[in-house]
Amino acid sequence: MPKAGPEMNNTPAADSQAPWLRTDEVHVWMAAPHRCCQPELISQYVSWLDEQERSRYDRFHFPQHRHEYLVAHALLRSSLSRYSGCAPAAWRFTRNTYGRPEIAAECGQPPLRFNLSHTTGLVACAIARSADVGIDVELMTRAGDLAAIADLSCTPDELAALQPLSGTAWSQRFFSLWTLKEAYVKARGQGLSIPLLQIRFQFQPHLMNASGVIQFESLLDSASAPAWKFASLNPTPRHCMAVATHLETSLQIQFGWSIPGRGGQATHFSCISSQDVVQRQD
Repeated sequence: MPKAGPEMNNTPAADSQAPWLRTDEVHVWMAAPHRCCQPELISQYVSWLDEQERSRYDRFHFPQHRHEYLVAHALLRSSLSRYSGCAPAAWRFTRNTYGRPEIAAECGQPPLRFNLSHTTGLVACAIARSADVGIDVELMTRAGDLAAIADLSCTPDELAALQPLSGTAWSQRFFSLWTLKEAYVKARGQGLSIPLLQIRFQFQPHLMNASGVIQFESLLDSASAPAWKFASLNPTPRHCMAVATHLETSLQIQFGWSIPGRGGQATHFSCISSQDVVQRQD
């Protein structure tokens, strides 16, 4: 990963090859919104937003949600700038047919792919050179009828794995499944057109084993299923995260914490992943 330091001081000159991101890598940058509250940072982040982002930012009713949105988009813009000479405020985005954000061709930047997710207390973005990538983060203590959500989104085999569990073990398994499914759907970029019951995840030998392996099956596209790579982890004790990418080769994944506008630092997590995923630590 690019080393820590002031955002633009560590940004290389524009280069069509995105020198700090290889084709077999996904970089995941995270930020804690409560660490990004200084007035000078807020002012900087707002100045980076484009017209559409600013309009949406202004429409949030609750300050917490407004701040999480702001930090998420500041994280995305500053993280993309780590791999290009484009300043955070200069990025322009478009959406595909299903609404997935993508870098607008007018930017003239490397063919970076990205995905963004945020929840209470955590924002995260995943960046790849050209492969489809998706990320999802969830607060595991969130309110709601999670059992009902599981019934609607989990396959019979997944529900059978949940059935003997209770308490935090049940929540951990459910959110691991949910974030994996959401990350896959987001990476596919086809929105709600992908039925969650048509994709299945299993954990071998078991979820809490750091050396465990994620097994994936898709009834939608069984031919491409072996090329999908996944990682599942807890970046904080309260949060669950999953990353999905479509890559014919093995995947190297790196994680880092960032304060947009200030810098970032690579970090290492205990996680479970697909068979051919390696977490880099440099």
